[in-house]
Amino acid sequence: MADADTRIDEAVDRSITIAAQIAERADMRIRAEIECYTGRLGYRRRLERLAIDGDAYRRIKAARIRPRLVFAHPKLLMDMPNASLYYRGIALLPRKRVARIAGTVDGWEQSPPAARITKEKAQKLARLYNRVISAVVLDRSEWGQDDAPRNVLANVAISADGGMRNVVGQKGEAEIQDRMREFVETEGLAVGALDDPTCMELLGGVTMRFGSEPDIGFERGGSWALIIEIKAGKDRAGALERLGAIKKTFDEAPNDCRNFLVVGVVTTTMRERLRELCMERHFQIDELREPGAWEEFMNEIFHHSLRIAREIGARRELS
Repeated sequence: MADADTRIDEAVDRSITIAAQIAERADMRIRAEIECYTGRLGYRRRLERLAIDGDAYRRIKAARIRPRLVFAHPKLLMDMPNASLYYRGIALLPRKRVARIAGTVDGWEQSPPAARITKEKAQKLARLYNRVISAVVLDRSEWGQDDAPRNVLANVAISADGGMRNVVGQKGEAEIQDRMREFVETEGLAVGALDDPTCMELLGGVTMRFGSEPDIGFERGGSWALIIEIKAGKDRAGALERLGAIKKTFDEAPNDCRNFLVVGVVTTTMRERLRELCMERHFQIDELREPGAWEEFMNEIFHHSLRIAREIGARRELS
């Protein structure tokens, strides 16, 4: 029942986040700015240079749509970097894919933009968008005034959904770290003042650190004795990508370090690959929310691996 409630809460958070981002409609504000743009562009004589298919351009003109409302132009992108959000939306391209091909778009798509676009970058970006947009336009028997905004809106929703998956992962990581900190304090494993929430001195000369790569690490004698990687995202499509990041962290750990993993989801392919990792065990975050599972996890970490706490079950039976 607790697992079902958690999933419902995650679904509510996802829907609220996506609805809020759609309601902002930053893309429509940018479209209005593009319509009011007074700079001279000139598309028709530069189609090849702009990577615009001639048939796609003629189809847009036949529909009496202004080319700037469909096709990107380097000059406009340099003058209005946030227009990248609009054209990327028409092309239905995720931010990560654009970054891999044409370079980062961070800062450009804010309103007002937090960064400028160089001439070289603007040309590369316009050609990328226009090649994809041309194919999208030609794939439709007709292209009307509403098609571009529809594509942009769909891309906003897709991006928001991807962002929500990141939020789920971040929440899961924070949950594990908070519960770990609470356990250490409750069980009396910490020594000294607890002024720094990211670094705690424990019994047995062990230092517990919260950070990234690893997400939770335990040092002893100046070296990692045990690390815990947390990848709590539930997106199955990104499971193998997360696995690559996990492998990198584990490969960089000392040979005698004990490696543990907490994941949000394990696909069939991922389960097979997990066997190839230098790792003690993996745990799924939903399973750790079940009665008794967290205590087993803590027993594995602090008693069997670090050996700084008596067996938790026996300890509680005595108390």
